[in-house]
Amino acid sequence: MQVQNVAAAVLLALTLTACGEDTPTQGAADVESVGADADAQVATANDGPVFLPTGGTATTGAVSIAGSWTDTKRVHVEVAINNFTDLFGISGHFHYDPAVLQMTLLQANAVPMGTKKDTSDYTPRAVAKEAPTGRILLGGARFSNIPSPFDTPAGVAVGREVWLVLEFTVLQKVPTTLAFDPNTLVVRNGAYTDVPTDWGQLQITWTGK
Repeated sequence: MQVQNVAAAVLLALTLTACGEDTPTQGAADVESVGADADAQVATANDGPVFLPTGGTATTGAVSIAGSWTDTKRVHVEVAINNFTDLFGISGHFHYDPAVLQMTLLQANAVPMGTKKDTSDYTPRAVAKEAPTGRILLGGARFSNIPSPFDTPAGVAVGREVWLVLEFTVLQKVPTTLAFDPNTLVVRNGAYTDVPTDWGQLQITWTGK
């Protein structure tokens, strides 16, 4: 296996240190999403929650978390990677409180797809696994499609790509926060060095409900 693919496999393996299996995704298309604004995102339904995203807004590498209230009265969450000039792979453990929210949808998209013309030489892959309940092990990296013993990791520019889509039913109408565990975060560029990243989080409240 070429050097780049070994590096990508190692990065994704870091995601799964807490369990022994994964759910791979290859070449998934991007998903339309609601941007994570600095102001509160208020649900349109009268009985819905208030979404308060913070962070994830840097113009030089960020992961944003946005929330909305669906017509079926579920919490819809989208995690997106934004504004990277050179991204090879990314991973981390995303957590929520299972005593407050019950997950009904887990959709991980392969990232980074990239915006450069040479992206056809690479296939993005992703792993996603909930283990234990309330903690989602998530990762994405680029694998080379051209075998070569001299291949090296190659990053790609990313404008905005949706990484994770989740839906939840509400078990308790109490404040809760969705965020990544800071002790698990890995972001690497084409030189396989760390990339400073602004990781956002999302608070859900029921103020006035």
